Amino acid sequence: MNDSRAQAGEAEVSGKDEGAARRSPEPPPDADKQAPPAAPREAPALRAGGWMVPAYAGALLLLFLGERVVPTIEWARYGLSGLGVATLILVTALRFATALREAGERRAVERALAILSALGVVAVAAYFSTTDAGRALLGVAKAAPDVRARVESATTVGWIALLVIATVPLFFGEAALAPMRRAERIEGRRVRAATLSGVTLAFAAVYSALFVYGASQLDLKADFSYYRTARPGDSTKRVAESLTEPLKITAFFPQLNEVGAEVEGYLREVQASSPQITVEMHDRLLVPALAKEAKVTQDGVIVLSRDTSRETLIVGSDIKAAGAKLKSLDADFQKALLKVVRSQRIAYLTVGHGEMNEAAGAAAADGRTARNLRKLLESQNYLVKDLGLAQGLGSEIPADAYVVVVLGPQKAFLPEEVAALKKYADGGGHLLLALDPDAKVDLDPLAGVVGLTWKPEILLNDRVYVRRRYNESDQAMLVTTRYSSHASVSTLSRHAQQAPTIFPGASSLDKQGGGDLKIDFVVRSLGETFADVDGNFKFDAQSEKRSAYNLAAAVSKELAPAEEGKEKKELRAFVVADADVFSDPAFRNEPNIVLALDAFRWLGGEESFAGEITTNEDVRIEHTKEKDQVWFWATILVAPAMVLGLGLFITRRGRRASGRRS
Repeated sequence: MNDSRAQAGEAEVSGKDEGAARRSPEPPPDADKQAPPAAPREAPALRAGGWMVPAYAGALLLLFLGERVVPTIEWARYGLSGLGVATLILVTALRFATALREAGERRAVERALAILSALGVVAVAAYFSTTDAGRALLGVAKAAPDVRARVESATTVGWIALLVIATVPLFFGEAALAPMRRAERIEGRRVRAATLSGVTLAFAAVYSALFVYGASQLDLKADFSYYRTARPGDSTKRVAESLTEPLKITAFFPQLNEVGAEVEGYLREVQASSPQITVEMHDRLLVPALAKEAKVTQDGVIVLSRDTSRETLIVGSDIKAAGAKLKSLDADFQKALLKVVRSQRIAYLTVGHGEMNEAAGAAAADGRTARNLRKLLESQNYLVKDLGLAQGLGSEIPADAYVVVVLGPQKAFLPEEVAALKKYADGGGHLLLALDPDAKVDLDPLAGVVGLTWKPEILLNDRVYVRRRYNESDQAMLVTTRYSSHASVSTLSRHAQQAPTIFPGASSLDKQGGGDLKIDFVVRSLGETFADVDGNFKFDAQSEKRSAYNLAAAVSKELAPAEEGKEKKELRAFVVADADVFSDPAFRNEPNIVLALDAFRWLGGEESFAGEITTNEDVRIEHTKEKDQVWFWATILVAPAMVLGLGLFITRRGRRASGRRS
């Protein structure tokens, strides 16, 4: 049985062979002549490959070792540097030879890499010009010192930049080409993209390095750290410049203390303002006698001494605890400096008429307070006192009053009080009058004390104003940048466009007829402003007109020339038609603080101290219920919805594109 199956299988196979023989054509008789045997392949010539980048990098390493590691051993230097340069030239020549043999995209890619390799050789040649042999060969060594320095600097920057621009794109391009070198065809677009990325990165690195190098040549300092220190402001420097007697500043900080380094930098800048200032930095424990004499018992203390006057400023020596002090160092230092430079003065603030400095209840809740103005006076070495009927406001202003301040009275002054103020002014007194139209009382007698008239109509501007309540009443929130060149607003006038002051509900001022007072209107409103005569918060072209109104005035009159050792007797008054310009909410706008500061300096005869006080204190962030609701819904609903919508858009767009391709 098995034999029969075997025979049947052999028959089947033989049948298949016969069928195949019938289907296959017979080879032509001259087939061996048509297909000669293949000739043996020649050995491939040396060409660019993955080994080129390590060889190029190794050549640069040899050059570095020769020029920077063993430059004093001549045989090692010339051997390593020569081998490195020879390798660079050989690799570059081989790249160009390979580019000539190739075709198509491979040829373009190899040519680009060869050019980058040649640029590296040029960079090495430029480096040679910075060596002693190169300078002697090019004649740079015999040039003038300033010329030689400029040439060496330019050449050094040039060869480093060229080397970075050559090697980074070369390595990027070779990394992209390496996986495709043995392929029949390469993807040139990928290599070009990698090379361009390398070029971009190289130029960015070169630009950053050049920027840092250029910045290092400038004598400028910028501190972006969280605990940044306030630098001396113009005002502090001018106070220092006014010194006519020596001032000694002694700072007690531990050695290598971070806070001490910041404070020393600040004090050195102040010292540069006046030859009368000397600065000493000491470790309290190393000079116990000096610390005891200065009555210093802790680190982080600055002592200012002039004759018998002495002031102490405590900063602290721990950077975390002293961070807030460093931010307000300029303001605190100027306060101590003024106490040493001149004696303390007295400023009287009138009370008994609902003034802003004694606001309480609803007025205080609405922000109509002047606590910051009081602090400003104290920082300028003023002792602030109240002035009412009990203190002589109804009869005679106290003789020790250096300046009298009237801040937005809500009740009319008695005739006797007005007469006392006029007598004080005529005798050479100094007044600051802030007259507010919200009082709904006649304040014209107060303005008349210094030869002015007060117009109670509230001023509006329906084009330029500050949003507060988001209704028509916001038109009374005037903004102005129009300042005169008078000394009472000198800082604002120098920075007018960057220093807009806010007048939250102002009236206007004008001159009285006659008189021998010198009146300068130092702050004026913008030209689109109009007086709202009918009180409807709308401009009526028939009864109202747009104009620039007088918002503040500086009044002066010299009564007697200055005597030796004494100040000249002169009436000085600063009058504003809006008390709210000095309120705590308005002081959130820094130009309003500058307006008050310059006004008091002019009243005190210290207009030469005018300038800004620098501070790096963080601005207080205040939230309202409406703003919190906006942020809540924006983060909970709006932002996720935008992300979801963007995702749906991209997904649907991708599906449409794939559908079109199919």
